[in-house]
Amino acid sequence: MKMRYRGITLLEIIAALGILAFAATMIGSVFSNFSDSGKLIEAHSGIIGMLRDAKSRTLASELSSNYGVHFQSDRVVLFRGDAYNAGDSSNEDYVLSDRVEINAIALTGGASDIIFTRLQGTTTASGTVTVRSINNLSKTRTITVLPSGGIQ
Repeated sequence: MKMRYRGITLLEIIAALGILAFAATMIGSVFSNFSDSGKLIEAHSGIIGMLRDAKSRTLASELSSNYGVHFQSDRVVLFRGDAYNAGDSSNEDYVLSDRVEINAIALTGGASDIIFTRLQGTTTASGTVTVRSINNLSKTRTITVLPSGGIQ
């Protein structure tokens, strides 16, 4: 009587590992896209928060001053006064995640600052600021600032 050995062949092991690698890649891709979307939403909310904070401080006449927000591709800076000064120690930075960037600043007059005026809360520049995912350039969020000081 002949004995038959039952086992797994090398080909079956390679096929199983290939299927597992493919599944892991697909799952990783889904989680990466989900994470990118989360970072984009977080940046959008953070920028709106900085704008609202600047407007609130201005309307409250905190330190008898205007407040504004300066935009750069990787950060947003809340500042006090009539103009942005990079060296001012009172500046408050909101640094964006390395997965998102500000890719379009379309403010009146080509400005990169929005300054709120005391008592009325109107702005010196209005327009839009667009934030996008670096890994998926089609994912964007736009913030609109109206001349009246409204933030959308």
